[in-house]
Amino acid sequence: MTNPAVHPAADRAAGVPHRPWRRFVLPLLVLSLLIGVLGTVGYRYLAEEIRRETHRTLTVIAEQKRQHIEDWLGKARVDAELYFSGHSQLDTLFARWLDGGRQDSGALARMQDLMRDAQRARGWEGVAVIDADGQPAFVIGDADSGDHAELIRQVLREPRVTLVDLYLNARGEARFGVLAPIGDAGRAPRGVAYLTWRADAVLFPMVESWPIPTHTAETYLVRRDGTGVRFLTPLRHQQDAALVLTLPLASPNLPAARAAQGEAGILAGGRDYRGVPVLAYASPIGGTPWLMLAEIDEREAYARVRMMTWAMALVMGLLLLLVYSAGFLLWRRDLQRQEVVALRAQRAAEARFRVIFEQAPVGVVLVDSGSGVITEVNQRFADIVGRSPAQLVGLDPRAITHPEDVAESAENLRRLSAGEIPGYRLNKRYLRPDGSVVWVSLSFAPVQVESEEAPRYLGMVEDITARKAMEERLQVSEARHRQLADEAAAANAAKSEFLAHMSHEIRTPMNAVLGLAQVLARENLSAGQRDMVERIRNAGQSLMAILNDVLDLSKIEAGQLRIEPRPFDLAALLANVDSLMGQVARSKGLALRVQMPEPPPGLLLGDGLRLEQVLFNLVGNAIKFTERGEVSLRVRSLETREAELRLRIEVRDTGIGIAPEALGRLFSPFTQADAGIGRRFGGTGLGLSICKRLVELMGGSIGADSQPGIGSTFWFELPLQRASEGEFVTPRATPAVPSGPRLAGAHVLVVDDSAMNRDLVERALALEGASATLAADGQQAVQLLKTRPDGFDAVLMDVQMPVMDGLSAMRVIRGELGIIDLPIIAFTAGVRDDQQVAAREAGANDVLPKPMDLEEMAQLLARWIGPRPAVQCEPGPGGAAMPALPAGASTALVASAAPAADAFPDIPGIDRERAVQRVGGDLGMFVGLLEFFIEDNADAAGQARRELAEGRREDAARRMHTLRSNAGFICAMELMEEAGALEAAIENDEPDVDARLAVVGERIERLIEASAPWR
Repeated sequence: MTNPAVHPAADRAAGVPHRPWRRFVLPLLVLSLLIGVLGTVGYRYLAEEIRRETHRTLTVIAEQKRQHIEDWLGKARVDAELYFSGHSQLDTLFARWLDGGRQDSGALARMQDLMRDAQRARGWEGVAVIDADGQPAFVIGDADSGDHAELIRQVLREPRVTLVDLYLNARGEARFGVLAPIGDAGRAPRGVAYLTWRADAVLFPMVESWPIPTHTAETYLVRRDGTGVRFLTPLRHQQDAALVLTLPLASPNLPAARAAQGEAGILAGGRDYRGVPVLAYASPIGGTPWLMLAEIDEREAYARVRMMTWAMALVMGLLLLLVYSAGFLLWRRDLQRQEVVALRAQRAAEARFRVIFEQAPVGVVLVDSGSGVITEVNQRFADIVGRSPAQLVGLDPRAITHPEDVAESAENLRRLSAGEIPGYRLNKRYLRPDGSVVWVSLSFAPVQVESEEAPRYLGMVEDITARKAMEERLQVSEARHRQLADEAAAANAAKSEFLAHMSHEIRTPMNAVLGLAQVLARENLSAGQRDMVERIRNAGQSLMAILNDVLDLSKIEAGQLRIEPRPFDLAALLANVDSLMGQVARSKGLALRVQMPEPPPGLLLGDGLRLEQVLFNLVGNAIKFTERGEVSLRVRSLETREAELRLRIEVRDTGIGIAPEALGRLFSPFTQADAGIGRRFGGTGLGLSICKRLVELMGGSIGADSQPGIGSTFWFELPLQRASEGEFVTPRATPAVPSGPRLAGAHVLVVDDSAMNRDLVERALALEGASATLAADGQQAVQLLKTRPDGFDAVLMDVQMPVMDGLSAMRVIRGELGIIDLPIIAFTAGVRDDQQVAAREAGANDVLPKPMDLEEMAQLLARWIGPRPAVQCEPGPGGAAMPALPAGASTALVASAAPAADAFPDIPGIDRERAVQRVGGDLGMFVGLLEFFIEDNADAAGQARRELAEGRREDAARRMHTLRSNAGFICAMELMEEAGALEAAIENDEPDVDARLAVVGERIERLIEASAPWR
């Protein structure tokens, strides 16, 4: 036999190392990392040393210049004191000249000669001597003192040698000097001597010189000049800037401005007067307002750092090249060694393959891929099919395959030969020579033999006859179990459906009973009759409470009751329980005590209504089964974290207690502690079962502890999250109902493509005494107004409609028809600012957002239409006359609807309280709206998906807009938000629209299913 090629697994079994590259790659990576770390550390150290050396050089040069200037100025002051202090030759001559009434020409000439000699000896540009009256005695050289009169008077008042700051004379030349008092110290000076120097001859050379050759470095003086900084000496990179260039102090990166504001030393990260990044050093010059600045361009200052960077990179590159070259050579030698090892392993693997093939515990068969006949089998395969290996070699496998399995085997072999599948596994049957059938599990895959071009098919065969028989027995058993489980589930579903249908069916006549009893109670009745009516109401309310419990239980068992977390105030909830149940307790002579946790937990996030339902049930049971003593409600915090906490709520009573054997079945439906309790105290036994289901739905646990004759404690624990103040929504106060219809006699044109919306608006207008004409699109509205321009008092116009949208219709009404004074109210679900602006620009007087609020619509129309005269009759929706609603009729309508609100549908996905408020408690109106909603929107998601597939994106967006509006009318707030978000997503061509449409479709289906009992 020719053995197949050795698999890599054979290499590993023969001792060839797994993933040998790790031995080279990992050390190379470590060495590379080490070189990189060392190079980085060295680079940073050297770069920092270069920077520090640059800073030191800049500091030394600037400080040397500063010291040089200060020394020179010090010498100038000493010279001034020598020549002009008391008892000096000039002082003596000047005193004699003054004493001679300024007429002693000899003394004047001697002073002039003396000053000329001093000028030549000391290098003064000029000397001026001024007397105590500020009049010049004489001037030698260039010394114009006229511009320094105030400074001269200051020296006369306070005698001291004073610096005359740098300035430009009349010829534009830079000068500076000193003023020295003439006379003895401590006495009023006889006069003032003014010494001047040329700045370009004395000061500028001291500032501009730079001891080290450089391309960009310079030194200059500046001083603060009001809100700017003035450059006093020539600049290297800007001509004629001395005493001319002034830049604002507010320049944040200018080193001169920073120095003028008090910074000193190294100033890094700045830009000079050219806007070029520089490194600067600033130092004030003592005894002057001057600031010394030494600067050098950062590019030149850190040139050595860049050179070092290139050098370091070159060195590291050479090192890495050397390391990787050595690693490559080692890898080549190791690869050659592995090839030798692999060759030896292949020979060993061939020998092992022969042993495994012959002694394998499963059948092994090799089939030629070209001819399809068996080329080799082991003994185990021969035993499975009941033939010898010699009989099987050269045989087509189909000859021993069960006829019913031949087609499947042939199809799998065809797909394998065509390359459609890499292999296959199936269970099939072989026929033995004696006619018996053997079940096998067969795995087939191609294998390549080194000496052959075409692959062979290797089959692994396992006898599963016994397992197949066991599976058949298990299938029979499972089928029986599934049948029993289906029967149990069907029975349970039938029970839940029966409970739900019966509770709904009984609720309808019960609503009539309670409503008629309430109406009857308002009549003039005798005491006995009133007592009977009250008993009817009490009995009806008790029966309604039982029906509510049955309905809640059926919802829970059907999985239709959902927990809706919202922010609530635990303190307010407990206060409500205390207020309502406290009256019941006091009527029995009991005390009800409510204890809040310390500290109060604040706002919490959870289903407050369901929590309140559980508390009312437990407290009500405790009061019912307690004859004397008290009932206490205690709330404690077990675990408190920043974002969540766990509450334990206990209801204790001093009632009859519960026997231990009855505690285990307390929370089962229709179960009480014993049969006698039901007769003595009444009740269905559903309350505790509902409490248990609600607490578990909220993620908590519930239990009870009791002793007969002493009392009981019912407890439950709930995990709750904390809610922020911003999440808490204060319940809206119900607006006051007006005393009469506000739109009596008004005629309104209602334009909306949704029949549901039109019906709701027509009903709402009827409540306010108004009539309505209905139109389904803007084109119908335009036609109506064209034929009857004065027939309506106002128009309610939807914005998004087919045929002609609301904005286009308003433009036609205002423009083409010329109807200007007719109030048009844009009726839209789009409440963004830009949408409202677009509506007003199109001609709308006001905007009424959807979903509609009846009170808001009435107030808005009353404001635009104005007061209406009283009428006796008005046209109804069908054109027939109908009496106008009298004063107080709307109040009566709302009052009569109030009892119905207690039986108002509680449908998952619909905000019940908001729906009651929106339709004024009118159950019939709400059910009608539901019918319209389902008729118009049952397949809204599917239609939008088809419109998108056809490229009609605008139609799909309009459909979501209509869905949003309709969902708002029935207070399906979550569906409304999702439809609005989908409208924006379709308009913006977002990628996940299909998935979100599927979610909306599922939500509509759930709403249809949940509302079915009410429709």
